[in-house]
Amino acid sequence: MTTRESRASVRRAHRPRPKTPPALVNLLKLLGLLLVLGWCLFPFLWMGMTSLRTGSVALTDPNIFQGPFSFGNYEEVVNQGFHFALRNSLIVASVTTLICIPVAALAGYALARLPLAGKFALLAATLVATLFPPVALVNPLYRMYLQLNELTGINLLNSYAGMIIPYVALTLPLSIFILATFFAGIPKEIEESAKVDGATPFQAFLKVVAPLAAPGVGAAAILTFVYATNEFLLAFSFAPRDLNVQTVPVFVGTFERVGYENPIGQIMAASVLVSVPLIIFALVLQRRIVAGLTSGAVKG
Repeated sequence: MTTRESRASVRRAHRPRPKTPPALVNLLKLLGLLLVLGWCLFPFLWMGMTSLRTGSVALTDPNIFQGPFSFGNYEEVVNQGFHFALRNSLIVASVTTLICIPVAALAGYALARLPLAGKFALLAATLVATLFPPVALVNPLYRMYLQLNELTGINLLNSYAGMIIPYVALTLPLSIFILATFFAGIPKEIEESAKVDGATPFQAFLKVVAPLAAPGVGAAAILTFVYATNEFLLAFSFAPRDLNVQTVPVFVGTFERVGYENPIGQIMAASVLVSVPLIIFALVLQRRIVAGLTSGAVKG
């Protein structure tokens, strides 16, 4: 190969390759995003359309856009006491959150700030506790509730307390882990400045650290509330039939049949009614969820 040919080959090797037009790249990204969005939202579309279909057409015809359509399923759900189940779910979830978050905040602050021996082992054990399966609690808790009723006369079956107690125990470890990680990312100098100004340690925590930790507290509260609202197994085991304490998941799972007809339309209507408030709640507070879950991720 001559010198001229070698130089030409070098120039061709270093020649910039044609770039993909930015408009085409943006179009492909948009198409990919729409594909993923459609994949994720299709179950909700199917649920909403099925809730509007009447009769046996919802079971026999797979075309979700095939009518007739009406709001009769929603009327049937309300007539069977859905509003009572929704009230019970809100009470159980709210009380669980109000108990869990203050305790988790204090425990997370102690793990993040106090010079405790083996606190990393404690934090790891707390995280492992989140993996404990709720199904393992059903039988021992049920027997414990029966024995407690025999010994003291306190009946936790068919009661709010019978569900709130295990819900707090199951959601507390994850809340502690989230808040401990968040508190660790807040500079200690802020608390020291407050103490120099005359604040007690508790006042520094309550008036300085807690407001700064609002995203983490909000994330833990949202996750706790959503878990307590959606939990089915324990609620079905401890309050299966009493409409005064029955939560929405149990209400939907035990919806009454009319004759031999499968009430798929009514079940989907109840699912839509309970899903819409949670979706709106999560969309409004999504920034707090992301901030709380990613806090401390890049902390050295």
